[in-house]
Amino acid sequence: MLDVSREQSTIIKGVAISMMLFLHLFNGQHTDLCTNLFYIGDVPLALWLTQACNPVSFFLLLSGYGLACKYEQGTLSPRYQSGRIFNLYVHYWIVLAIFLVIGHVLYPTRYPGRLSQLIANASGWNTDYCSEMWFLLPYALVSLFSLYIIRVIDRIGLLWSLLITACLQLFTSFMISKCGIFFYTHMLAYQPLLFIHMLYSFTLGVALRRTSLPLNLKQASVRCQVMMVLCIIGLVILQCVIGFGMGYMYNTPLIVILLSQLHFPKVIKMILLELGRKSMPIWMIHCWLAYYLFQPQVYSLKYPVLIFIGLAVASYLLAVVVMWIARMVQQSIDAVPWRNKDW
Repeated sequence: MLDVSREQSTIIKGVAISMMLFLHLFNGQHTDLCTNLFYIGDVPLALWLTQACNPVSFFLLLSGYGLACKYEQGTLSPRYQSGRIFNLYVHYWIVLAIFLVIGHVLYPTRYPGRLSQLIANASGWNTDYCSEMWFLLPYALVSLFSLYIIRVIDRIGLLWSLLITACLQLFTSFMISKCGIFFYTHMLAYQPLLFIHMLYSFTLGVALRRTSLPLNLKQASVRCQVMMVLCIIGLVILQCVIGFGMGYMYNTPLIVILLSQLHFPKVIKMILLELGRKSMPIWMIHCWLAYYLFQPQVYSLKYPVLIFIGLAVASYLLAVVVMWIARMVQQSIDAVPWRNKDW
């Protein structure tokens, strides 16, 4: 089986959250807000590179891999996962509270809006405050029911599981692309569709844990490490040439495997580890800054590299604050008498 350590998983999360920031900063019309110096034909390089960014599949794959490990250890259960999901929502509610207060100060007619809108956003049912949080609820549900999903995978086998979920992903992608306007306004249909859509990447993670891949290249020669870097660059270029579509279905696992075998320079490793450890709150924070509340300030840095670094630093610093508040909240909850097993 492919052996990915906790540290390697955190590094890959750092890569994934970097992809997410880059994608949201430079996709579509947002590239027009930058001063672009480099082009591929008539397409700004930053926009062209966003086609290689699919961070959600990275996070789902890593989740599937990690929960498959828990399953093998016999520690995976809905009760265990409910605690993790509650922690996810605590971070989300803190971020939501911070930015709704700021939003109300800056745009009092827009935030917090109607009570029903506030409840829908707080639950993750309809995240129209920050639409980039669309995968919060379906991700939480996949995590909550992961024990039963893995049992189904074991029952029907890895190959059939991958084939079935791949077909389901293609079907859901087609439905969203063709009927997006309907689904975006009908959450009762959209949320189950997203849940199904996520199953393929999650199953890929389980498959990587279960498949025999006798790789141990982390101590390989410099030449071998350079070859792996070149392979990753090649896969990125291939995805950019192909564009958004089926390429993610094979690109993501190949890049994850290669990243797990790389020996990163000390500084890059430290940066990716820090971003990986803070990836959850950074995911929740960055679009509030880049899109909804401080877009002029973010894009005032003009050049894509500076814009990316600026958003990453600002999101990271706010993530530190959010995680500190979340720890205080969790400690307060743990101190409640009914939380004490001896009570």
